[in-house]
Amino acid sequence: MASLSLKHIFKVYDGTVKAVNDFNMEIEDNEFIVFVGPSGCGKSTTLRMIAGLEEITAGELRIDGEVVNDYEPKDRNIAMVFQNYALYPHMSVYENMAFSLRTMHLPQQEIHKKVTEAAEILGITQYLDRKPKALSGGQRQRVALGRAIVRNPKVFLLDEPLSNLDAKLRAAMRAEISRLHKRLNTTFIYVTHDQVEAMTMGTRIVVMKDGFIQQIDTPTNLYDYPDNIFVAGFMGTPQMNFFEGTLTRRGDSVSFALDCGTRIDMPYSAADKIPARYMDGATKVVFGVRHGGIRLYDSTAADNGEWSHSKAVVSVVEMLGDESLIYASLDLDNPDSEGSTVILKAHPDTRVARGDVVDISITQKKFHVFDAESGHSIKRRIPEENVIPCDVKGGKLCFEGQSIPLPTALVRPDTEGAEAVMPTSALTLGDGTASAKVTRTEDVDIGTLYTLTAGSLTLFAIEDGKLKYSVGDTVKFTLDFCKLKIEKCGITPPHLSNSLSGGLIREKQRGGGYKFFFSVCGAKLIPSKTILEKLFMCKGTGIFRTPLELVFDAGAVSVEKVSEQNIDSTKLFGTVSGIADYGYIKYAEITLDEARIIAPYDGQVSDRVALQIDGERITVKDKKIDMIIA
Repeated sequence: MASLSLKHIFKVYDGTVKAVNDFNMEIEDNEFIVFVGPSGCGKSTTLRMIAGLEEITAGELRIDGEVVNDYEPKDRNIAMVFQNYALYPHMSVYENMAFSLRTMHLPQQEIHKKVTEAAEILGITQYLDRKPKALSGGQRQRVALGRAIVRNPKVFLLDEPLSNLDAKLRAAMRAEISRLHKRLNTTFIYVTHDQVEAMTMGTRIVVMKDGFIQQIDTPTNLYDYPDNIFVAGFMGTPQMNFFEGTLTRRGDSVSFALDCGTRIDMPYSAADKIPARYMDGATKVVFGVRHGGIRLYDSTAADNGEWSHSKAVVSVVEMLGDESLIYASLDLDNPDSEGSTVILKAHPDTRVARGDVVDISITQKKFHVFDAESGHSIKRRIPEENVIPCDVKGGKLCFEGQSIPLPTALVRPDTEGAEAVMPTSALTLGDGTASAKVTRTEDVDIGTLYTLTAGSLTLFAIEDGKLKYSVGDTVKFTLDFCKLKIEKCGITPPHLSNSLSGGLIREKQRGGGYKFFFSVCGAKLIPSKTILEKLFMCKGTGIFRTPLELVFDAGAVSVEKVSEQNIDSTKLFGTVSGIADYGYIKYAEITLDEARIIAPYDGQVSDRVALQIDGERITVKDKKIDMIIA
């Protein structure tokens, strides 16, 4: 029925308090999207901005491609179901459901048809003559849904609609709403703080915290591949087990030394997606494993060498009918120590009690590792970077018998014992002077992930589309040198993001009306019509008093030598102060009176140049509160 686009959505109260911070998401037609997170994370505020009940401070909201920021709620063709049902107490169920249709002045016959059809879908036909006070909580919820259904909206918005119901009724209504989504075949956006509702209902889930999106993904991916400790701990019941410790690699094996005294040993192949710098035995990491990855040791169960064994002392046993939850401590000497608690599920017939010492098995496969300082996952389904111990010799990058010529911009004095770091996307298979052997392939959402070995080194590459290479193949590869970092040599990726400070001005025209410009570095840059509309939508005439920052990448700048033909007040002028040659592209550092710009340029140092910035590729920020407004 409808797709939605939310771009750089902000909600700011009192000019400084950000309730929603740079929310970006594309919602496809017929999706069931769930916003989930703790109280105060901004999920309901985002929903209310979509509904039009809260003003959008900055950003762009589109429904079916149409910008609706300034539309009244009634004109957005959406329906909202509230937490408290919001039924008219003096009206019957029938009249509650028919009310919005009467305000639309539909014929009585059509109103009756829509109401009775919706009542039949929801199983409340027998309650149409009752008042809301004569209904149970679940029945009132169905009436609230029915009132939304009769309008045949493009989008259904549901704000914690089940929070007032008891556990049994909530479970039944979850299934009811999921069936309703499939039957109506339209877009649902659902807000909840209950991660069970999120996991069981959503096609995709948006996890929020403190106004920021933490992760957007399918329920399965959120559970199996959380981006950070918050998502890992918030999604799943019981929550993931976390233990601080260090990680050490010794040849083909890896050991986790947990602070609580337990050591988990496994083959390196089970941990090869973890960056090597975390395996020094000193860097603090957080080891995470869900309850399904821990079990009571069973000598008769298949092991296959995929489990590590340890002991734990039981502190609490919760009987849940068809299963038991066992809370235990890995620290036998100090069971109450912080960070040693482990939660696992067991068969209800398992007989253990507080104080018992039990043998447990910990998985070597389905575990997670997080950076102890930032909380970000460092064992991702698609590794973020490749790390290559290397030497730089004779203008070449040397490692594991490989020798790759460096472009002019990266030539440095010979250096031994360095470390080259680059994103996984910087390694491209199929051509080049270096080669590696394919040891593993994995289908991922964006293509195929290849695990490669070059001597003792493990590398990763991601390729779009179908499988091109098989395990055992030797493949050539190239590196994108613009993404290469070797700190010991002083090699860093070029900083390709530019920013200029300025403001919006208007000039009165002789024939009447005004013309608008960005006043930047003495030039008058012409904003695109789209950007101009967004600025006024967000700030009104206050935009002329707002300090702005124009942000754009190097590719948005075109550069040419100054000539009589290109002297123009709408262009920036500067001098080329440096050229960096990366082989397939050259970047110039251009000095302006008050700033510095990086842009592609195949010229000479000291050239006087004119710069034209693509107005469609500029991002405009409010400098005062660091908020994107266009």
